This record gives sequence, structure tokens and C-alpha cells, in this order.
Amino acid sequence: MAKRVFRSRVMAAVLVAVLLPVSGFPHEYFFEPESFFVQVNQKIDLRLFVGEGLKKEEERPFQADKVRSFRQYFGEIGVAVKNNTDNSMPFYSYTSGSEGNHMFALERDWSYIKLEADKFEDYLREDGMEYIIAERARLGESHKEGRERYSRFIKTLLQIGEKRDKTYKEKTWLKLDIMPMENPYSKKPGDTLMFQVRFDGKPLANRTVFADNRDGETFSKQRFVTTSDGKIAVKLDRKGTWLVRMVVMQRCKADCGEADWESFWGAFSFGVR
Repeated sequence: MAKRVFRSRVMAAVLVAVLLPVSGFPHEYFFEPESFFVQVNQKIDLRLFVGEGLKKEEERPFQADKVRSFRQYFGEIGVAVKNNTDNSMPFYSYTSGSEGNHMFALERDWSYIKLEADKFEDYLREDGMEYIIAERARLGESHKEGRERYSRFIKTLLQIGEKRDKTYKEKTWLKLDIMPMENPYSKKPGDTLMFQVRFDGKPLANRTVFADNRDGETFSKQRFVTTSDGKIAVKLDRKGTWLVRMVVMQRCKADCGEADWESFWGAFSFGVR
């Protein structure tokens, strides 16, 4: 029964999960190419996965009705990607003719979720949103089902050839933006990489951020809280795929339909070798 509910949720992009425990469904979206390190004129298949802790559960296609914006950045250029075919998979394929760093930024439109009160608060606790648990208690809603709408802001950075540049610093204007303060491809295992989280263009303080790593079949997770200027320092203690991610939630400030809360999911993926 749970598997049927999960498949239905994924296909409809609307979560009705009262029968599922929070830990029973993967909920992170992240970009991952076949390799983060490619050569000039080599075809690149950029894939979008859903999973948890970088464990791939399902690959997702390009869905035109869910894409609010999808942009590619290289050098000092940022362009909207417009030549995708609806429901195509991989999410995007292209061949880079220029050396340097290429960054992609995707904003997905709203989806909706309803969870029983205890499952909703388990999910909030799991993703570091205890402040919403406290707010629900203040409002006398601790026993009320969680009705939420959510959107996603997904970025990735690739290394084309050997040249490195400042593409990683390009402003994407995403509502929730996880930004490295240095070029991730200037780092090696054992180094530290600083990030800043910005929400509505401003540093986001005192919010939980996670950094996941997958090195072969080994998975690890680090947990951070942003400083007053929205920063965290991630120890790149392993090679492989890295995902820095977080969720920010707030009470709906506008008409959210049936939702009382709205959340914003940020993700930034890159490789270390």
C-alpha cells in the first residue's frame, strides 16, 4: 500500500502521505551529471534525482509545467535554457565548447503536501525546522495536520577541462540560494569550503544546513547552523559527490490555497576528487 501511495505522489507531484512515515519517502531533489569533471566537446547528461542523503531513489524528467526557471551560467554569461523537451530524460543534455565552470540553476513551481500532525512534526524535526514546531505550539496547532506548499531551488557546478573561473559567484536571484564563497574545484579532500545562504537576497541566520557526501558506496552527513551572516564551513573530508542542502519554512503570507505553511528547498551539488 505504501509503495502505491509513493508512486502516485511522485507521478502527480502532490504529496498525500498520511499513510507513510516521514522517513519512508525520499524528499530531496539534486542534480548530478555522469561526472562533474568533463572535457571540452564531451557530451554532458545532467540528471535530476530524488532521494535522501544522496541515495538515488528515482530519476526525474524535465517537466515543463513544474519549471519556473532553468538557467545555465558560464563565465559572465547567464542564459535561460529553452530547448528542453517536456518529459525528456535525462533532464538536460548538452556539449560544452568552452573550458571553465558551468553552473545550472533550477526553480521548480509549487507542490502540495498534507501530513498527520505527528508525521508533520517528525519531518520538521528531521530537517532542522524546530522553529516551526515551536510556532505551531504557540498557535495552538500542535495537533493539527500539516498543510504545506513547497518549491525547490536546485543548483549544480561542473568543471569543464582544467580552467577554473568565477562562475560559482554568479547571482542567480533564486529566492533561496546556497552559494559557495570559493570555487569548489579549487579544493581537495581535507579542505574546508565556506558557503553563504541567502533568502530573498539577504543572509539567512540561525538555520540548519546539511552537507551530504557519497564516496562510492559510503555515505555521510554533516549538520550545521548558519552564523549571523548566513555562513557555514563544510569540511570536505571525502572525495566524491557533495550535496549542500536545506529547507526554510514560514507561515503563508499570501493565498496558498489549502496550505498553511510554505517551504523553500535549496540544494547545491558538486564533485571533489
